[in-house]
Amino acid sequence: MAEPRFLELRAGLRAAGVSKRNAQRAACEIEDHFAELVADALACGASESEARRDAHATLGSDALLIRRYASRPELLAWSSRWPALWFTLVPLGCYLALSVASMAILVLCLEQMHAYLGTVNVAPALSRIIDRGMALVFLGLFPAAIAAAFGVWALRRRIPLRWPLIGIAALSVLASLINMEFVITGGPSPGYAGAGIGISMRSLLPQLGRALAVGTLAAAPLWFAARRNKRNVRPESN
Repeated sequence: MAEPRFLELRAGLRAAGVSKRNAQRAACEIEDHFAELVADALACGASESEARRDAHATLGSDALLIRRYASRPELLAWSSRWPALWFTLVPLGCYLALSVASMAILVLCLEQMHAYLGTVNVAPALSRIIDRGMALVFLGLFPAAIAAAFGVWALRRRIPLRWPLIGIAALSVLASLINMEFVITGGPSPGYAGAGIGISMRSLLPQLGRALAVGTLAAAPLWFAARRNKRNVRPESN
């Protein structure tokens, strides 16, 4: 686009929740209208600078244009039209899909290494480290990363924070209920992998602790991003 304003307008429409295609189309339509206004003013004898200044004034402010388009639900992206679904259930589905796919790959690798592992012995300490490392990745890193990504995405799309926070809480609780084992021992019983879900009174406190840890880790990027946005907006309001 020739006018920097329309690049910024397209970015503003996207940030307000308008889908990428509709934001591109709207920005192009507004720019075309701007060109028509400039051409009409030039035909009436106005100078180039006057024509462009009056055309910008006729279009109105970017904030007004963004509000006008963002108020039309049919132009919004799915994440803005159904935030309750997109930022609560979709992260859960992404986490489960990633976990199942990753576990399937690990099990396949374990089967491929079965003959080799049968000829070696793995120290118990190393076996525990591998098991705990896998649990940290599957039950900590995966859910925290997915929840944080959806949270920052919601912030950029100006979605009410209650939805990503509910999504973070739901994903943290789900991850805390899952138990997994990835044991490599070598020898006659070279190893196995498995996972399950459940809750008991004896494991309630550890599970709550895990949920709190994952939720805090996932909410941290959202908190920092929100603070940065406030700092960026504050000078403009003075």
